[in-house]
Order: sequence, then C-alpha cells, then structure tokens
Amino acid sequence: MKYLALYTFLLYLFSPGFPLLAQMPQITDFRLDGDARQSGNNCIILTPDYQWSSGSIWYKKAISLKSSFDMQLRVMLGCKDRDGADGMVFVFHPYAERTGYRGEGMGFAGLNPAIGIEIDTWQNEHLGDPREDHVAILRDGSVNHGFNLAGPNRIPNIEDCREHDLNINWNADSRTLSVRIDGKEVISLQRDLVRTIFRGKDKVYWGVTSATGNYNNRQAVCFEKLEFELVEELPTLELQGQKLKELMRGRFITLDHIQFESGGAQLTPASRQELDELARIMRAHPDMQLDIIGHTDNVGSAATNLSLSEKRSRAVAEYLKQKGISPKRLNSRGMGEKYPSHSNDTQSGRLRNRRVELRLLEPIA
Repeated sequence: MKYLALYTFLLYLFSPGFPLLAQMPQITDFRLDGDARQSGNNCIILTPDYQWSSGSIWYKKAISLKSSFDMQLRVMLGCKDRDGADGMVFVFHPYAERTGYRGEGMGFAGLNPAIGIEIDTWQNEHLGDPREDHVAILRDGSVNHGFNLAGPNRIPNIEDCREHDLNINWNADSRTLSVRIDGKEVISLQRDLVRTIFRGKDKVYWGVTSATGNYNNRQAVCFEKLEFELVEELPTLELQGQKLKELMRGRFITLDHIQFESGGAQLTPASRQELDELARIMRAHPDMQLDIIGHTDNVGSAATNLSLSEKRSRAVAEYLKQKGISPKRLNSRGMGEKYPSHSNDTQSGRLRNRRVELRLLEPIA
C-alpha cells in the first residue's frame, strides 16, 4: 500500500497578529512506541496483522486547547472485514509516550485523564458496540460506550483495504470537536474539555494508538496537514514512574519538580502539576496519611532555615488541602539544615538539599 507523504504545517496561531509558521516534518518529530514502525514516505504502521499487537505514535511537543486546530490525516484500517480488529484511537492526554491496554482497549484504555476519538472495527457486545464499524468520542481511558461523550455512531465498512481521509477539527471559540471521514461529518461534541476533562489544564500531548487482539488487521496512519499552536514541552511527572512505586511502599521520596522561589515558600507551576497528581493518588487511597518534611541548605542562620523549611512543608500541605485532602491526613514539619542529602560545598549540592520529602503511610488501626 502506497501512502501519501507526511506534510505538516505547525504553529498556526489563529489569534490576530500571529504569523503562520510552516515546518516540514521529520519522522523524529514523533515518538514511536510498541509495534509502531515507519512505513516509507513518512507514514506509520501502528499494528501489523498479527494477534495481540499494539502500537502508538506521539508528537513530541504539547499543544494548547485554548487555540483552534485542524488535522488532516489518512488512515487505513486493514483488509480483513469479517475477521479484522480492533481499530485505532486519536488521543489527547497530558502525559507523553503513554499507551493503554491492547485488544479491545485499542491502546486507549487506562489513560486518564484523556479524550479519545475512536474508530472501532470489532463488535464487543459487553462494551455496547454496534455490529457495524463505528466512531465514538471517549473519555478517561474507558472504551465502554456507557461512558461515552458522544456516539457510538455507525459508519460504512472501513476495513476495505483503502485509505480514508480523516479530518479532526477543534474550534476553541465554540468549544466544538468535530470529525469527518471522507469529507462527511461522522461525529461532533460541544464541551469545555479543559475544565471538565483536563482539570483546568489546557496543554496536552496528542497521538494515535491502535491494537489487535484475538483478531487483527494491518492498521496505519499518515499525516497530510496539521495546524495548531505548539507550547513548551510539558514535564514528565515523577509520580507516574518509579517514584510512585517507592511512595506506595511507604518510603521517603523527593520530587525534583517540587521547587520554591529562591528564599521563599511559594510553589512553582511545575510543583503544582506534581502535587495535583499526588492529590489524585491520595483521593484514590483515602485511608493513607502523608508525611511532609521540609529541608534547606546551610546558607543563612539555623533559625531562619528551620522557619523556612516549616513554611515550605506547610505550603505543600496547604496546596493539598485546597485540592480536597483532609488536613487530618497531612503531617507537615520542618527540619531546617540538620539533615543534608548532599554536600553543601557545591551549588548543585545545596540545590538538592533544598527539598521536601514525602512519605505515604497507612495508619495503624
């Protein structure tokens, strides 16, 4: 199958006064995960036609949902109709390089918070799928149609060994997400995605995920034209990785993203993103309590440093309270300069010593 070349027009700012900037793409603009691989002409095969395959591609830079965007793609869902599966999902997610569960999950299941535009080619009756190929707008990693934002809407057979035009458009003014296949609108949604899905955060990554299960198809995607506003790359949250495992084992952890303005106790924006995730974890484990221990370097007097460490630990606790965590579950205190983790003789060591340690514990009954 010969695919169209990958043409990308980036940084299209719709506000008056902003110029249109164009950039020819490279395959290195995307992160490929799982079984995804380049297919010539800068197109990507997401899954080959074998069982229990999964693949995804993610654009490396984040975009803002406060600005409109228009994405023109071509997709191929395979040549097997009766025995072909499972489909693909166009995903918006705050974290980069994530792929959900395979099979009926289509690489979207388990991603939270998230928006997914699903093209589903297999009927899973327990998920409320219609018999026909269908599209739906999903939320928060759920592929069960009982939780859809829109759809499922039936579409003509798309497992026909042909490429199909796919257009995804977001109008930021009317807050409308619309999807066209071969020039015909197949589904739309009017909703404040920033407020109701992404918890007030407008910056997201985007990508395409796909999977097969007991049945399979060769599923591929090409990009003809992409117009959107790029934003700075979002930090990868430490609480999405190894640090989370350590925290859940009751160990003290230090998060590099929890930082303060120099000499003060005001949290930086990166700190608030990490603490939002910590609050979500605590809401999911309502019986657990959190120790919050503030530390400083040795610059300044011991009394000043003790006071500063107490203020910083309280700032973390106060932020978590604002996110709905009961103060009875938060134990904050400061240690000042007493317990350095690195040498105070170097600038980098002093930076490491200005830290807040966290420990999540289940109280003794």
